Amino acid sequence: MITKQQALTATEFHYGTCRVIRGPRGGTELKQERWRRNGATQTWKTRPNDWRVPIKHGMCDYSNLWWGMDSEWHVIEDCPLLKEATDAL
Repeated sequence: MITKQQALTATEFHYGTCRVIRGPRGGTELKQERWRRNGATQTWKTRPNDWRVPIKHGMCDYSNLWWGMDSEWHVIEDCPLLKEATDAL
């Protein structure tokens, strides 16, 4: 879940479940859908808790991340894959 403060400062967002896939020869591959910020976060004076972030995936996919649709999204700092990597160290 993304808070308003994270929406104002984050530069990368992940959608869905991030996971590590282990290959048959021991190699690993990270599977995550990474979206990047594509502009400034929009906020409103009349609705102080609402926000909108323009985002981009790859070269041709553009969308907006709104305050109501943030249940499947998380910022890179809250990614479970990064937490596992730092716990292993």
